[in-house]
Amino acid sequence: MRKDLENILANKGAEALLHYSESFKDSNMYYLSGFLAPDPFLYLKRTGQDPMLVVNPMEYPRAKKEATVKTVKSYADYDYLKIVRSVPDPNVGFAKFIATVTKKELGQNTVICVPPNFPVSVADALRNEGLTIKPMFDVIEKARETKEPHEIESVKETQKAVEEATEKIIDTISNAEIGSNQTLFIKENGKKQKLTAGKIKAIFGHYFIENDCVTEQPLIVACGPKGADPHYDGLPTDVLKANQPIILDICPRNLRTRYWSDMTRTIVKGRAPKQVKEMFEAVLEAKNAAMDAIHAGALGSEMQNLCFNIFEKKGYDTVRGGKQITKGYTHGLGHGVGLEIHEGPRMSEFYPFPLEEHNVVTVEPGLYDPKVGGVRIEDIVEITKRGCNNFTKMEICLEL
Repeated sequence: MRKDLENILANKGAEALLHYSESFKDSNMYYLSGFLAPDPFLYLKRTGQDPMLVVNPMEYPRAKKEATVKTVKSYADYDYLKIVRSVPDPNVGFAKFIATVTKKELGQNTVICVPPNFPVSVADALRNEGLTIKPMFDVIEKARETKEPHEIESVKETQKAVEEATEKIIDTISNAEIGSNQTLFIKENGKKQKLTAGKIKAIFGHYFIENDCVTEQPLIVACGPKGADPHYDGLPTDVLKANQPIILDICPRNLRTRYWSDMTRTIVKGRAPKQVKEMFEAVLEAKNAAMDAIHAGALGSEMQNLCFNIFEKKGYDTVRGGKQITKGYTHGLGHGVGLEIHEGPRMSEFYPFPLEEHNVVTVEPGLYDPKVGGVRIEDIVEITKRGCNNFTKMEICLEL
């Protein structure tokens, strides 16, 4: 990681990196430090030197044991109380303290890169001390795109939980009874009940909690015409029906490793209408073609154009050229997955950049029609020199 980060910093014209944030919600800070804390702390690194953390006294013992950064210091090492109390407003005082630490550790005349979400009040204090601060996009984020072996294993672990949970869901739908108006029913506590999106999500949620995962991103359970909206996550009362496509898009985060995974399957309980079968076959063809073509060096935009060509040849509309459509292929082919569910790189028309070895991305073409619903198939893969390594082992089957 250090080599990638240093190369990126050098290409951006920066001599150092500074970040100040908590790490429960800030994926960049967790990536840099390997330390989970609810309160903000400092990460400082000069090019060519090892990084360091500066944390509050309460977190110092834990940071020493858990952080992946070897050098950890406490606020107390810099006499922080004296600095904070030197001005009437403690918020201004603490920003002054951060500036004091930064000047001491990174130097007065250093060009310091900070993430674009860096606190403005702290940036102002740093500049008031004569430090050169430059917000820079895609520094930490770019380093995160190339996954290390332990990160690959973490995504695989989460994906395993995704597949195990989805198998339970598909079994539940497969064994459901078909009632009037094609409504699906299941027996629960000896009573016959409608099978709803809320029930499906509850089964997912229960399984994930038992397996140290959490669904921070809404799970998509969309049946029939409602599935024509790619991000329709389903009301709890939405009733699932037979002979209609049901989209299941599952993306939990592992609470222990912090890594996500993402998978989509489209299924039909009963017989799929002819139009849905044709959509399914086209989506599967596009997905397989993309999987065959993906490799390190391929442009993200090239992969999207490949899918455009397949769908357009079959008569479906696409968003090629930035068109606004409500029917057809309405989104990009895929996105990176790691400490965030949506991160770089992208496979879209607007990403004319090469995929790199050890990127982890989704491959998820889809077709949508407001009259019948949607069909999307999504696997998650690691980019390799000659192709890709598919983490998704679950079979693809339309009709149950």
